[in-house]
Amino acid sequence: MVSHTTAADDQELALAAETARAAGAPGGDLVVAAEGNISVQTPDDRFHVTASGTRLSHLRPSDFVEVSRNRLVAGIEQCSTDADWKEVLVDRANPAAARPSVEAGLHAVLGAELGAGVILHTHPTPVLALMAAGRGEELARQRMIPDHVVMCGTRSVLLDYHDPGLELAKQALNLVRAGTGCSNVWLLEGHGMVAHALTAHAALDVTLMVVKMARLLLAAGRDAVALPSSEVRRIATREDESYRRALLRLDAG
Repeated sequence: MVSHTTAADDQELALAAETARAAGAPGGDLVVAAEGNISVQTPDDRFHVTASGTRLSHLRPSDFVEVSRNRLVAGIEQCSTDADWKEVLVDRANPAAARPSVEAGLHAVLGAELGAGVILHTHPTPVLALMAAGRGEELARQRMIPDHVVMCGTRSVLLDYHDPGLELAKQALNLVRAGTGCSNVWLLEGHGMVAHALTAHAALDVTLMVVKMARLLLAAGRDAVALPSSEVRRIATREDESYRRALLRLDAG
């Protein structure tokens, strides 16, 4: 673990903290209490992730813990127990220091393997409700409106339930290295969702689009009509939509 930050880091952390507070606002239905986490990746080996037990609704830049992506990814590969994983997360030089979220491994994987900039993990009720009804595949594979394609790409990753922490991080690492995790939206059965983008505001925008589509599917029922696959492909490859994606600071797959 390291603790130095740069002026650029400080600006990014301030924006991420502001975005996290918006995501954690009461009534937003994205998180409750200390649910969820956010990370800011940097070009080198470092990244900043929320400390364990932090409330997104009260997040400040000082609530981030700086960690090494390479150290965490190596830990994911080598650890076999939660006790092993704790040793990776705890700062041996300062055991009393704040501990990064147990899901820091998931952030490390997406940052290292997919080049994500800001990663936002939330537990939205509409998304969970759709998955609880056995309809997660619809949300992952179908696209309902043009902006769903623009902001979330042509498909999302749907991951079966895995224990948050080491087990989930191992499964995520397997997916991305197998080439099946290339999406800016990950839906986690029985858990929540992850959105990543080039900025914190864009990561929240992607999250809100997924929540909007979950609400649409719940309201429409199982007779919801998705966009034809040919239309999805056309939207995804249109020059003007690629231009708009760049302006919105998205990295949709």
